[in-house]
Amino acid sequence: MKLSDEDRDRLALHSAFAVHQIARWVATQPDVAPEIRERLRGHISAIEGVLVTNGHDWIRDEIEATEAALTS
Repeated sequence: MKLSDEDRDRLALHSAFAVHQIARWVATQPDVAPEIRERLRGHISAIEGVLVTNGHDWIRDEIEATEAALTS
């Protein structure tokens, strides 16, 4: 069975939010390798761009804070 476009969009949105939550947790862990932090920051930045482009700009500040925390 193939997902409807609406179900696929919902799955993508929920997956993006889940990755963001994981990134927030990773940002608090002192023993995460810098290259992992950098790669995750890049993915979070891309997710932010897609979310904002598609009308979810309400999460921009939270995602930017996560990006900054991953840089620390």
